[in-house]
Amino acid sequence: MTGNSASQVETSEMAQPHRFDYDVVIIGAGHNGLTLGCYLARSGLSVGIVERRAEEGGGLCTEELTLPGFLHNLHANYHTFVNLAPAFEDLDLYGHGLEYVRPEVQMASVFPDGTALTIHTDLDKSCESMARFSKKDADTFRRLYTEAHGYVDLLLHTLMYEPPMTLNELTKALTVFGVDKRSEFLEVGLRRMTITEFLDKHFEHPKIKAHLAFHAAICGYTSDIRGLAVGFPLLVGKIDNWHVCVGGSHRLAHVLWRDFARNGGVIHVQQAVEKILIEDGRAVGVRTEDGTEFYARKLVASSVDLAQTFLKFIDKEHLDAEFIGKVEEAEAKKHKFWTLFSVHLALEEPPHYEAASFDPDVDRAWVVNLGYDSLEALNSDWETIRKGLAPSPRPNAAVNSLFDPSDAPEGKYTGLLRQFVPYALRRKGAYEWKAYGPLYASHCIEEWRKYAPNLEDSKIIDYVAYTPLDIEEKLINMVRGDWMMGEIAPDNLLERRPFPELSEYRTPIRGLYMCGSTQHPHGFITFGPAYNALEVIAEDLRIEKWWKKV
Repeated sequence: MTGNSASQVETSEMAQPHRFDYDVVIIGAGHNGLTLGCYLARSGLSVGIVERRAEEGGGLCTEELTLPGFLHNLHANYHTFVNLAPAFEDLDLYGHGLEYVRPEVQMASVFPDGTALTIHTDLDKSCESMARFSKKDADTFRRLYTEAHGYVDLLLHTLMYEPPMTLNELTKALTVFGVDKRSEFLEVGLRRMTITEFLDKHFEHPKIKAHLAFHAAICGYTSDIRGLAVGFPLLVGKIDNWHVCVGGSHRLAHVLWRDFARNGGVIHVQQAVEKILIEDGRAVGVRTEDGTEFYARKLVASSVDLAQTFLKFIDKEHLDAEFIGKVEEAEAKKHKFWTLFSVHLALEEPPHYEAASFDPDVDRAWVVNLGYDSLEALNSDWETIRKGLAPSPRPNAAVNSLFDPSDAPEGKYTGLLRQFVPYALRRKGAYEWKAYGPLYASHCIEEWRKYAPNLEDSKIIDYVAYTPLDIEEKLINMVRGDWMMGEIAPDNLLERRPFPELSEYRTPIRGLYMCGSTQHPHGFITFGPAYNALEVIAEDLRIEKWWKKV
């Protein structure tokens, strides 16, 4: 059976033939696997995607976790690269029915003293909110945002949608560009600074600094890791680009699947890969656990993690010991030291924050920081997490139903709390979350209630804890609950992600490529790893590049 079959989705029960043949076989139907499949299918290649789970989308996972009618985004909830990633235009995602809402009040921080800060799609309103704490900082933020926003296209091209340059090449490019003379905030020295140091250098008020560091954290950037200031201007340039995916994040997966299928692509679900088939040093397909073989005439691409790809799917005889050692080292040392604990809630009504008496727009904000009021508070929690302890909750809260009523029954609301935590707790490791998760969820809810006292027990219809262990068990490529599939740190960025021999998406096995979030730029719904792998594959296969260059 060939990839030109009229069938668009195959299950293990439907797949009667023992062999399928395609030009390209992709392992994993997460958003990166789907995206690469869409581009290659549009390029005229026959493409089959092999997926372990019963549905496509990976982290674009939306389920009725609490009660029927309440749609919860289990992983990807905040979409921040909407209309920035080239796939939106190249793949005509809106033409396939994708819808987003961009809340006018993007985010807020509510502080223990009853004050609050809000970020808006209107820059003037954001600056007005900041000016209530510091006029100087509000002016600084305006200049930083304006400068960063002006450089967003350059930064996206340099740091996101291009196979990675080295850090030295980036430094040289910035020097040649004359960044120190042209820019107030972009400078060569950012490669040696923490986000904390950047904020201390340019801002004065602790609450404003806390909010900006919180924003970086929910994008996966830890405020006390040296070198991450290099990416901070890009984060500020898109601080007002947070979007709610209408109908749940899984709608984006459906849209990608629709484009893939319309161009002849086939997804084989419930097909767990057992081996990557290698002949004469070249990847020629995969075999799944039920014995089905999927052959690839041109290439195999893996969107899953390093351990599965190189330590499980490939026999050691095909890889040299030094390379295997580097994979093992990356698995041991390059995962994030923190992950996310979530509480998914079915609500009778949305939160009404006491801080709304200070700033009424708080009740219209989407992403809300509950309590971080200084850099010291956030950085202290990072240290607590490094010790294997769960911090006293200061979660962030979001109620998607305020902007997308379709995700809950009429008159009801879907809520989300997320807290920064370690994967493994100090006493019993990750499995301690099975016992501790429900209690910690109640602590997170109680902390939310301190700021929104209307959320008494009678207003919470149901809630479910979703722990770091749950993340790993549901999506096994998110090793140790690592939703970024690799720490964002200088030794795991650009040409060092995941390590130099794999940073260009090619592998030591001819015809085998990496296209998932282990690769540059990183995790999150960026489409970046797939897009950059596409550039390399197109070069190797001499595919005519019909897509728009960033």
